Amino acid sequence: MASSHHTQGDGPGGGVIENLREAAPPEPTAAIADLVPELLSTIGDGLLVIRSLNESLVFHNEPARRLLGFPAQAFAETTWQNLVAQIGDQLVDSANAAVHTRPLLELPQADHSPTTGRLVLHHERALEWSLRRLSSSENRWLLALRDATPLFVSERSLLQSNGVLQNVVEEQQHLLYMIRQLGTPVLPIYARIVVLPLVGHIDSGRAEHVMDAVLAAIVRYQAEVVIIDITGVSVVDTAVANSLLQTVRAADLIGTLSILVGISAEVARSMVHLGVGLDRVVTRRDLQAGIAYALRHTGHSIVRVREEIDWLASVATEGQLAKTSERATSTPTTETDLSPPPPRSTPEAPL
Repeated sequence: MASSHHTQGDGPGGGVIENLREAAPPEPTAAIADLVPELLSTIGDGLLVIRSLNESLVFHNEPARRLLGFPAQAFAETTWQNLVAQIGDQLVDSANAAVHTRPLLELPQADHSPTTGRLVLHHERALEWSLRRLSSSENRWLLALRDATPLFVSERSLLQSNGVLQNVVEEQQHLLYMIRQLGTPVLPIYARIVVLPLVGHIDSGRAEHVMDAVLAAIVRYQAEVVIIDITGVSVVDTAVANSLLQTVRAADLIGTLSILVGISAEVARSMVHLGVGLDRVVTRRDLQAGIAYALRHTGHSIVRVREEIDWLASVATEGQLAKTSERATSTPTTETDLSPPPPRSTPEAPL
């Protein structure tokens, strides 16, 4: 059985393709070479070709001169190192110009690792640059410049807006903290007795703050009894009830009795429907009853030291006395002779 072997040039057109592959690329003509500077000048990015730090530029286009704001003679007569120093004088942060321009003097040696950065110039101008080594036998570096002023202005406006927004957020957080402080005041009413009146809705964040406020007040005032008044809480759901129970348990762990007062009929009904157990919690009808229980628990009592003056009774008594005196004045009285009677005469005895 015969086998056939075809070379790369066999077949129709094979020799032509092989000749094209082996042929060297055509060299640019003089007309094309003359158009290269003009073509490079039409693009918006600035291009500079650097030979070394101590030599003048090999090439620069018109956008590069316009972006840097230098005359054409500066590129032709000045070394790259001196040109970088002039760029540093145009920076907004001219005091740290050496820090910002140092990467421009560190010419990269690898072809695939360009150095990039941004320069912020006066008059609110910004330039983004990229410095890379050209892949050729000679040492050449290409610096590309791009106008980043619109992006810089947008970023600065965004930073200012973020700063304003951050201030607003901090102010709101401060106001929320103040509201929470005012919404959970723990008041000492007697020795080792504190009261926590709650008003409004209690969410998870406020419930956590209530527990922290109660525990802090217990430690601060060395309280033996804490009275939690929920008269101003109109709605008690499972979350609110659990937060109250957790507060009571936390106070119990550090040896403080908790008294829950001010439970309305609606709140009591909802707590029963929710199955909230208050077996280990002391409850009283109102704040007055809770204070009386707390005083008895701590061995104190309220004793009346003097009778209060009944102003209505005193006014009525004064009115009766006035009427009696008027009656006595209007009734006529008979004069009575209080002089002693004359002496009784005795008859004389006969002689």
